[in-house]
Amino acid sequence: MLLFVPASLLALPSIDELPDLTGGVIPILSYDTGAGETGGGQLFSGGHLSSRGHVYYLVRVKNQSGDPIQADSLIVVVQKIQEMARLRDVTKALDLPGADGETEEGYPYFHVPIGDQPNLEPYGESQPFRLEIENPNLLRLYPPVLRVRGIRLTPTQLYQDTLNTRE
Repeated sequence: MLLFVPASLLALPSIDELPDLTGGVIPILSYDTGAGETGGGQLFSGGHLSSRGHVYYLVRVKNQSGDPIQADSLIVVVQKIQEMARLRDVTKALDLPGADGETEEGYPYFHVPIGDQPNLEPYGESQPFRLEIENPNLLRLYPPVLRVRGIRLTPTQLYQDTLNTRE
């Protein structure tokens, strides 16, 4: 007897076991210009890069692959935030309010909002979410390096889901 279980009912692996999809699902990062009085995107003062105690970004992901991505497995991991002066990774020294948790290595991650859809469809984009960086030491920072993790649904899994929903 052969039993098919819909992919949506399979237990999700832990955050650290989710495969890296960054090559096919790309993070799109932009400054959030609507945050606060001066705006999170106004990092330039008098034509020069300035330091900010709080930096705000809007993040969304675009599925460039031909496969849908299971929505509740889709996360963005902040892999690196680098200080400009000494070129050192300061990710773990900064606070990122609103993070949904941390990986085993201590990197913060955020769940990606898709809306009421079960999957991020091929060539589709997620809803944006806000990434806030608290920078109490007023370090000059490069934009964060982001990695996307999640479960890519193969055509076989989608076909099995379709068969099971018809029964």
